[in-house]
Amino acid sequence: MIVEVKEITPDNVEMLLAKFNKRPRKTLGDFFGKLKRGIDGLEYQKAMRSEWG
Repeated sequence: MIVEVKEITPDNVEMLLAKFNKRPRKTLGDFFGKLKRGIDGLEYQKAMRSEWG
């Protein structure tokens, strides 16, 4: 993405930053419990590790 600024002032910079930063910030807590696979995590790890050996 290219943003062309013809006149650089602190107000223009603040306006452009506000315009392009509309996405809400994510925190680690937003991702807890998102993977619902119906598989026990420990059993999955054991199955994956047994394939290596």
